[in-house]
Amino acid sequence: MRPENEPSGQRSFIEEARRRQIIAAAAEVLADEGYGRATLARIARQAGISKGVISYHFDGKDDLMRQVVIHLFVAGAEFMGPRLAEQHTATDILRTYIATNLEYIKAERRFLGAMVEVVLNLRDPDGTPAFSPSDGEKEMLAPLAEILRGGQESGEFSSDFDETIMARLIRDAIDGAAGRAARDPDLDLDTHAEQMVRVFLAAVQPSPYESSPLAPSEDTDD
Repeated sequence: MRPENEPSGQRSFIEEARRRQIIAAAAEVLADEGYGRATLARIARQAGISKGVISYHFDGKDDLMRQVVIHLFVAGAEFMGPRLAEQHTATDILRTYIATNLEYIKAERRFLGAMVEVVLNLRDPDGTPAFSPSDGEKEMLAPLAEILRGGQESGEFSSDFDETIMARLIRDAIDGAAGRAARDPDLDLDTHAEQMVRVFLAAVQPSPYESSPLAPSEDTDD
């Protein structure tokens, strides 16, 4: 019986560590060999285990490939969460959100390349791509839109932009940087992050007119 099918639904620390070891080995093989050559035998050899151990934890190659992609996002949230929790203003939270996204991309550049291999190649039984561009979009945009909305409510950010559209623009820029980093190992992600932070912080700041005490109130009678 595989651990995810146990009645409690809980995996032990050792089981979870083993799953992560296998996922990491799969990512290494994907990055080095590509999707087509990322067989369970090669992954098992990379991890120093038998194919049977992989079969105990995953329902075959397709399941393992899906978990490689899911792990990237879960690990990203684990990487960013503590840093975001330390910030106290909307400006600092947004700056940290953008910077830590790019920092994570830099730290996991090889893993990112493995994820791209899976997204481009994994298919459902009917032949359609297993992952579509819209997968998880709402879940990705919601926390960022909330940061922007909080900044508008506190007066730190302009009220002249739609928070969902701005969140999408920021995510598109981050995801674009991730895609370029996967293709270009020499991409300077530190400079990329600095300029992205500068551009988007400037984009959300109130205009001088908005922050002026002479600006008319919306409640002013004609």
